[in-house]
Amino acid sequence: MRGIDPKEWERRLKYRYPMLRHFTSSTFGVEIETFGLKYTVSAGDLEVIPPYKITTRSPEGELLPGVFARHGISLNGLSPEEAAYEAWSFVLDDTIKGAGGSELVSPILSGLKGLAQVYDVLLLLQEFPELQVNETCGFHVHHGVDRSTFGNRELFQLLRIVSIFEGYIYQLLPEERRHADTCRPLEIDLYEWYRRDGSEEYLPRVQHLWYSPENRDDPEKPRHRKLHPTRYHGLNLHSYWYRNTIEFRYFPSLLDQPEELMQWIIFTQFLVEWSAGRRPKLEYFPNQNKWLNTLYKIYLGTGKLSHIQFPQQPPSTERKGEP
Repeated sequence: MRGIDPKEWERRLKYRYPMLRHFTSSTFGVEIETFGLKYTVSAGDLEVIPPYKITTRSPEGELLPGVFARHGISLNGLSPEEAAYEAWSFVLDDTIKGAGGSELVSPILSGLKGLAQVYDVLLLLQEFPELQVNETCGFHVHHGVDRSTFGNRELFQLLRIVSIFEGYIYQLLPEERRHADTCRPLEIDLYEWYRRDGSEEYLPRVQHLWYSPENRDDPEKPRHRKLHPTRYHGLNLHSYWYRNTIEFRYFPSLLDQPEELMQWIIFTQFLVEWSAGRRPKLEYFPNQNKWLNTLYKIYLGTGKLSHIQFPQQPPSTERKGEP
């Protein structure tokens, strides 16, 4: 991407990835989990690892923070007074198996510039062979929402879409990631709710569904805390009430496949936009990638065949009565 005119880069991307044509300027952020980072921390550092305490080096001997800075990526945590997460931040994470577990958390991003920055950071991480991933490392995406306009009805639509088609989402993942404890399937039975007392006119309070025993809610755990038991589903709605974002935790951290991770950001934003009532028509491309094919299946499964634009067939030249 470096050295390419932004408009030309955008044109190439939209040609190569048709889903990108529907990507909006809504805010998002990512968390990239790895192990193998070398660092030291003290009690006063809280959860953000200060960049001057990161000792991981490139094969050429250059410290990781210096490589990032040289490419225009500043790291958060230079001082305790610095506001957290206004820049990229390496954060402690004890859910990752392997020494030196951490997650690289982005600042708030948006649009194609945000995608480009995530892509650049993924390429930078590849320059440090000591940084590795395994089945416990996820690539989490947060999509920002305005709770004054994205309320209970929108949450319910998202919950319904994901719960019905979650099997398709898991088919997008590598086999080893499908059974990770930190991205469990939803445990809210919407079918049972509809059977019992559901209707299109009356929607349940999604917050009541989410914080329920069936969804592994623990009433002893404060809901205003980040680490709540319900957050460890592939779709994390606890983040909605905690930080005004919708988090998707399903996908693994694939440092060697940055294009897959870009597709995951675009795909999950599409689901959030859909739940808000924005359902664009999709042009049908035969032999398309798994992401767009999954959206075709979701459109068909929700009765939106009219929202798929198939190529027009040329008019028939056959005469009546001819075989």
